[in-house]
Amino acid sequence: MSCDLVAVVRRPPDVRAVVDGLIAMGLSLEVRGGEPAATRLYDLAGQLLVSIEAPVPVAVPGEIRRLLGAEFTERLASSDQVWWVDVRAAADVPEGPQVARRFADALVRWLGGAVHPDGESDGPPLSWRATEAAAEAAGAGGSAAAG
Repeated sequence: MSCDLVAVVRRPPDVRAVVDGLIAMGLSLEVRGGEPAATRLYDLAGQLLVSIEAPVPVAVPGEIRRLLGAEFTERLASSDQVWWVDVRAAADVPEGPQVARRFADALVRWLGGAVHPDGESDGPPLSWRATEAAAEAAGAGGSAAAG
């Protein structure tokens, strides 16, 4: 059986950058495909480990709650915009679920959000771009309230 994960993140995800980061940190992977097609991760023997679908912005309020449930939605701090990323590990490869989980958790760690089921949960995004955007949004909101 395949291992299916969903990463719901706060910033537009750069799948390739996160994969490149995992490779830089020691994962031995070969990357094929990419937007608009799925990004596929293979081991060095050429066996498919993980397929990562192109990120999709979630435009309908309440859609995450409808699809993944209220309990999962409570793990997300409120956000105007989120992106949905499907991460699917190959069923017949023992390393697949581990690589899929590492990718999904890393994506959420850098961009904020949560992984379904039972993965990284919402915390402050660690990406300097995400932190910078949050600061700009807070500054814009503060000046509007003052004016």
